[in-house]
Amino acid sequence: MTHQISAFRSAALAEGAKPNFFIVGAPKCGTTSLHEYLQRHPDVFMPFFKEPHFFGSDLEGSRFRQFRGKPERYLKLFRDARGEKRIGESSPWYLVSQRAADEIQAYDPGAKIIIMLRNPIDMMYSMWSQFRYSGNEQIESFEEALAAEPGRQAGRRIRRAAHCVTGLYYRHMARYFEQAPRYFERFGRENALVIIFDDFRADTPAVFRTVLDFLELEPNISMTFDIHNPNKEVRLEWLQKLIVNSGFSLMLLKDQLTYLATTHSLVPFSYRTRAVEGVIAVYTKYERRSPLTSELRKRLAAELEGEIDALSALLDRDLSHWYQLD
Repeated sequence: MTHQISAFRSAALAEGAKPNFFIVGAPKCGTTSLHEYLQRHPDVFMPFFKEPHFFGSDLEGSRFRQFRGKPERYLKLFRDARGEKRIGESSPWYLVSQRAADEIQAYDPGAKIIIMLRNPIDMMYSMWSQFRYSGNEQIESFEEALAAEPGRQAGRRIRRAAHCVTGLYYRHMARYFEQAPRYFERFGRENALVIIFDDFRADTPAVFRTVLDFLELEPNISMTFDIHNPNKEVRLEWLQKLIVNSGFSLMLLKDQLTYLATTHSLVPFSYRTRAVEGVIAVYTKYERRSPLTSELRKRLAAELEGEIDALSALLDRDLSHWYQLD
């Protein structure tokens, strides 16, 4: 990875624009919404392509290999920046990665870091549901997927088309108390902002102003806060099977189209983005996710109580409502 960072710095000098802040995760905690809100700020550049995962060399899955070792490809995402004060990117698997914090620090010790956290039970269940939609997950029961984790660590029950193998270890994603300090230690607590999803959902404008203050940006701008990345289900199961059986996945297809939309300048940007949206629309329907059974939620709450209490102490914030059941 040292060679990759060196190559990245050389490419950055040639290309010009490069990121100076990162939304590092966790997944399913509002990172897509925050990315898109920041895109609308006049002093911020966020690329149309979200989740490049250039850093995080320990992440497993085909989706994480698209930019790894390819700094020129990565920097093309930022080539439309025009002197904005802040240039950022969002890659929500950086948080779970054991190497990403070190790799980002090696690239820019002064980078600003944004961490978004959610009740880990809800985060895991939401992630499983999204993986079922994208074709990354083949197990039809969340409870069974949790039980399969030991076997998956040994390489079993992982779909050939899985684009995010790291994400199939659901409990590992929930170890916020282990993950967040990596960024505190490397960037300083003052340069790592933690956002709790409960707050973000309850008062989005107030949390967004906190983000702008953290990034030292003008807070008084007009903004509409719409919902992004709601729960999705497969509209056409035959299409999902066709994509998965080919060894591909919806996420890789979407990523390829989005990268072309970001970097291909011969076609107007609005037409490029409509092509991406059209493919997703054919594949997708939006439905509320069925709630977890009370029995499984109770078991997971008991399992995660100690982890949540440790995180509460770390953040000086009472998060016990995450495991306390009504």
